[in-house]
Amino acid sequence: MDLALDVEPRTVTGRHVADLRRVGTIPAVLYGHRVDPSALQLSRRTFERLYHRAGRARLVQMRVAGERRRRPVLIREVQVDPRSARILHVDFFQVDLEELLTVEVPVVIVGESPAVKLSLGELLQVVHSVHVSCLPGAIPGRLEVDVSHLEAVDDGVRLQELRLPEGVELVGAADADELVVKVSASRLAAEAEAEDAAAALAAGAPPPAEAAPTPD
Repeated sequence: MDLALDVEPRTVTGRHVADLRRVGTIPAVLYGHRVDPSALQLSRRTFERLYHRAGRARLVQMRVAGERRRRPVLIREVQVDPRSARILHVDFFQVDLEELLTVEVPVVIVGESPAVKLSLGELLQVVHSVHVSCLPGAIPGRLEVDVSHLEAVDDGVRLQELRLPEGVELVGAADADELVVKVSASRLAAEAEAEDAAAALAAGAPPPAEAAPTPD
């Protein structure tokens, strides 16, 4: 289902923008390839609901008040107050549906690793997002990594093993062998190994050999 958003042109600028925020309105700007930048405003609650669903990787159909046609846009940047966590400003980027673009897409783990289920190890997600190139209409909302086949410690999934939708390509990846997710030894397993070593030592197992001192 397409994500839709209604916004209004904005005439308030400068220091007066703070007045908009106080009444629950977010200032925004729209720009893009062969698009004149324009100042906009929209409801904070409306945008927060949309952003929760769309993130920065899903196409949004924007309608500016007074215009008949919707504009295909991406949420390019969201400025947030570090103290209150309230959204201060939003940048929208209008896309050309016939031109390739590069976007950042989240990587999400699905399934359950047998190694984790048996407490042999813990999942370590190394890559949380990747950059892909595709047409705007083909942007995947997320890329899923199935870990149900990871049965032992050090098993993992690499970038080259990601399943990409048709028309979507990875870009900017330094190494196709880079791990996306792996099973690392769990803390409990490491502690158990250390306890076994201590028990063996206490039972009379010889300590590790030490290097002989060298003569002066």
